[in-house]
Amino acid sequence: MHKVFVLLFFALALGASVFNPDAVLSPQVSAKIGQISSELEAKTGIKTYVYISDTLGDKTPNSLIESLDLKSPYAIIVLSKALIAKDGKSHPFIGIFASDDVKGLFDKAQILSPFPERGTILPILASNKGKDIYNAAILNGYADLAEQIAKSRGITLENAVGNANKTFLNLIRYFVYASIIAVLFVMIKKGVRREQK
Repeated sequence: MHKVFVLLFFALALGASVFNPDAVLSPQVSAKIGQISSELEAKTGIKTYVYISDTLGDKTPNSLIESLDLKSPYAIIVLSKALIAKDGKSHPFIGIFASDDVKGLFDKAQILSPFPERGTILPILASNKGKDIYNAAILNGYADLAEQIAKSRGITLENAVGNANKTFLNLIRYFVYASIIAVLFVMIKKGVRREQK
């Protein structure tokens, strides 16, 4: 646990945007988040962070945020692969926290929505396919958060990821819906032909 706080101290001292004490995120994803964070801060003054770990230990998400001592204005995505709940069981945790002056600049419910047509984090985590779901989910959600904040301030981020993953998920969803409709149409058509005979 001491190692985690040492890493947090150095990350804050260096102005880092990624707190990754258990090396869950790849260096490439951390670097991309750092790029987006630097540009957003330069253009808006808003600092955006990611905290991702295997566990929060004995901390709650709120006490973790307090211990980071983030200066307003800020927003942070917190993901813990295991959070010890009051019932003693371990559960994953994902949340977005922000200072009061930033909360209205993005749609937290949309980013954290479990539905592929809206959410940019949970649908990827729920897919459970591939070993890189945490990198993909965090980069996708972080990019969405940063782009929403930028848009609310009337700016465009040059380092933005865009909605590539969201568009891909929507295409899959439309394909599934179209397939279901086509199967239903064929079944109804066959049923009508049988009744006519």
